[in-house]
Amino acid sequence: MRYLTVQNFGTSLGVEGARLVVREHDGTVIEESLSRLRGIRIAKKGVSISSNLILECAARGIRIFFIDWRGHAVSSVISPRNQHAVVTVREAQFICFHSPRCIEISSELIKTKIKNERAVLLYFCKIMRNGSSADKCDGLQKAAEQLKNNAAAIASIKWNEEDFQRNQWRGRLMGIEGVCANLYWNALIRAGLMPDSFKYREGRGSRERANSALNYAYAILESYVWSALDNAGFELYEGMLHTDRPGKASLVLDFMEEYRAWVVDRNIIKLRNVIGPGYEMLDPKMKKRIVDEIDSTMSARIMKGHARVKLENIMQRQAYRLSGAVVGQKKYKGISFNW
Repeated sequence: MRYLTVQNFGTSLGVEGARLVVREHDGTVIEESLSRLRGIRIAKKGVSISSNLILECAARGIRIFFIDWRGHAVSSVISPRNQHAVVTVREAQFICFHSPRCIEISSELIKTKIKNERAVLLYFCKIMRNGSSADKCDGLQKAAEQLKNNAAAIASIKWNEEDFQRNQWRGRLMGIEGVCANLYWNALIRAGLMPDSFKYREGRGSRERANSALNYAYAILESYVWSALDNAGFELYEGMLHTDRPGKASLVLDFMEEYRAWVVDRNIIKLRNVIGPGYEMLDPKMKKRIVDEIDSTMSARIMKGHARVKLENIMQRQAYRLSGAVVGQKKYKGISFNW
């Protein structure tokens, strides 16, 4: 157990020695060594947690996240002693994000997101081609080609000082991202890869089951991204693409973009028959299944260079690479997944 997600009302969390103790309302008791734990996610009201456990987690650098009913991480608990924040990184972040250099980084994030949306389409096209739905591959391949062209279009844009001064670059990038998102989701719908009740992508608060599952899974992904960026010393509420707003971790949402399609969308699509159509709330069993799939993906080893590395560790390396780009030591290059 590397991550614990609590989603049952009446659960209590405590500590005995160096062991986490979870007591469910039905009397079930689960114990786990704190040395094996990286994070705790509390996704339900009515959960109690002891101050002793909070102190033990702080001493070990174990983050505790609180997720609300919309699937939004509203709070995190971490000891300042375990943060690797460097003042230089944050100073450079504020300077960089208010300079033309942030256009280059933002463009790479959106370009990589589009590439990974394309990878998801081709991933399912490959699966369907070998099954009884080969006739539906054409639509996926056509959309994938359009996404490829849009990613290339971003790479070919020649930005200038005037784009930054007039703040036009953000609208242009997000406009391309929006077009690609429509192509992506519409292709998945037409290919029958989403439940019948999924008509379009809805954000937090959606009651449609597939959208609700996506939103919940994004919240799980958000806890990984939050930790990676926090370890790299960033100010999480100062972003590039997402607008700053009180309580909104804009940089977390920026950095999440390139992981959404492969880590979350792909898994929810694979679970579509289990999730099913409709507007009923996701039950705890379904939420646990989603959490297990996301955690499994983040623990999976993928090829990086000449070695197989856990995706969670790759994400951390990417966060450090982003800090290097912010301080001007290197260019940031996103992580593209092989389908």
